[in-house]
Amino acid sequence: MTIREIEKITFAEAQNMAIETTEIKEHECFFVELGEYFGYSVLIFKNGRHIYHANDYELHHSLTVEKKGKEGLKRYYIKSLSKKLFTNAELLEPIGSYEEYNRKDYFLRNYWIMRYDYISAFAITDEKQNAIEEGKKTHPYFNPMSFCYVANKEIIDEESKFFDHLKKEYEKLSDDLDTFREMVSTELANHEACVTCDYTDALSAMGLTFSELSIEKQRIVKEELKKQIDWY
Repeated sequence: MTIREIEKITFAEAQNMAIETTEIKEHECFFVELGEYFGYSVLIFKNGRHIYHANDYELHHSLTVEKKGKEGLKRYYIKSLSKKLFTNAELLEPIGSYEEYNRKDYFLRNYWIMRYDYISAFAITDEKQNAIEEGKKTHPYFNPMSFCYVANKEIIDEESKFFDHLKKEYEKLSDDLDTFREMVSTELANHEACVTCDYTDALSAMGLTFSELSIEKQRIVKEELKKQIDWY
């Protein structure tokens, strides 16, 4: 099977293919054998819709299979999915770390919307742009959070509720100077500040500019940048 064929697998087809089925964070997870290339894999569904961006495949984990077998790979899938999937209730809980914030932000932008029918707003060809324009006749509402068009405004309102909570929790995290230091260190590393010797891109990823930070936070940014340059 090709990746496109896998992504088109329906809920009923996944049920028929499943070796085992389990529920993780209110998502149906089907453990299936996809053949020589993709191998022992897990397919994710919510509300009967295929959340294929959250799928995982044996081809990415050959070392795990070699060392622990397919039972070990199954345990890995369950542990991994337990971290990257969330229930609606969990999305409204307090956030304890920047790492948790990033996982929830990624889930909302990329996985959550897939439980609904939507039209992606990404267009890299004229053909795709024409398809989007046609799709907007039935999906007229633009969702800026997941960059797509949906048929019902209520979907956008619901996602906004989760993002509003996420924003408030982010502000709480960044108000704590120790957590702010952790956040800065993470983004400096993500943007290879040790090579560029610059914090601009890292702060931009956090929605911040250096001049608008407090004196204390500016000091932390400089200290963390120096640490990474010295380490490099």
